[in-house]
Amino acid sequence: MNLERIGLVSLHTSPLAAPGSGDAGGMNVYVVALGEAMHRAGYDVELLTRATSADQPPLDHTAGGVPVRFLVAGPLRAVPKRDLPAMVGRFQGALAEVPRFDVLHSHYWLSGLAALPVAAMGGIPHIQSLHTVAALKNARLAPGDPAEPTNRLNSERMLVTRSRGTIVSTAAERDSILADYQARPERVHVVAPGVDTTLFHPAPVPPASGMTGRATRTESGMTGSTRTAPHRPFILTLGRIQRLKGQDLAIRTLAAIPPAVRPDLVIAGAATPGTEQYLDELKALATGLGIADRVRFAGTQSRQDAAQLLRDASLVLMTSHSETFGLVALEAAASGTPVVAGRTSGLVSSVSDGVSGVLVDDREPASWAWVVSRLLGDPVRFAQLSASATAYGVRHSWNQTAHETLLLYLKAAVR
Repeated sequence: MNLERIGLVSLHTSPLAAPGSGDAGGMNVYVVALGEAMHRAGYDVELLTRATSADQPPLDHTAGGVPVRFLVAGPLRAVPKRDLPAMVGRFQGALAEVPRFDVLHSHYWLSGLAALPVAAMGGIPHIQSLHTVAALKNARLAPGDPAEPTNRLNSERMLVTRSRGTIVSTAAERDSILADYQARPERVHVVAPGVDTTLFHPAPVPPASGMTGRATRTESGMTGSTRTAPHRPFILTLGRIQRLKGQDLAIRTLAAIPPAVRPDLVIAGAATPGTEQYLDELKALATGLGIADRVRFAGTQSRQDAAQLLRDASLVLMTSHSETFGLVALEAAASGTPVVAGRTSGLVSSVSDGVSGVLVDDREPASWAWVVSRLLGDPVRFAQLSASATAYGVRHSWNQTAHETLLLYLKAAVR
């Protein structure tokens, strides 16, 4: 098979959207990074998404030069995710009019519903990445979160059984797809994501300092070079604000740390549409616990600003009830910032316990506070973990992710 033209489909969220805003998150980063790595390898790659504004050009580009094609399917505005299934048929029709691809790789179940029939009609392979497995998410629902509906579960089951291949990021995701959707084992492949080490890296240290550390925030808000925890360190959560991400645990953890050694907490990201109440609850929780002055809601961050936050933070907290992978954990590691995360689903793969961070066995704030306090209070251990985190992060390359993915495309094409 002549594999030259590749379509990466992301119906429900634009690859150009800032992660942490709206429905944009790690998947957006993944699609862009994968496409750009394939582009660098000489392939003709396009990213395909739904147009959400009359001001959007039909064709735009990522920073790395990969075309992003906006297909008209439904109203030219953002719509709630629950309304998108009704637009799958129109997106499918628009996708069928695009010049033929040699392979279509769908990201998220809605993309697959639109692209699988187009691939079948064109006689080309269809590859599926779910990114969030509904069955796995339902098994670890956050309190107050509704379960994913039966039609999504059935759709995901159909997609992984009828596609030529399914690509997942972790063994936990693969296990769920095999057990819950009865997919054929030989068609479900684990390919680890990468990290952009040109963007995510420890801060340089002035040679005269003799230090080996990163820049960290001091009380004045300036930066100073130190490998030990700074006088007023801050811990960070980075991602969409929603119950699944569990930022309330980060706030409760902060409150459980003794005031004399308590860091600040920065919560970066915006509320997912429809979850604004949870953001209000988080602010009320911080006020109720008497730590509102130590919690800053930083909103959506550009990729550059997110990278700076990860470099400046002393620790990153991954408080999610469930994660398919947890790309922020890799980005933090590459930045030299250890991660404290729950021992659940994909985080077991993205965080190497004792190497890039520490996995906590429960969701008790006291347990998390003990880990945070111990790391910030032990300069030697903090320095060791930061150094090993950096080494762990840089081992993950998007070029390698693209290489393994391309091999799977070729394997699927000869079936």
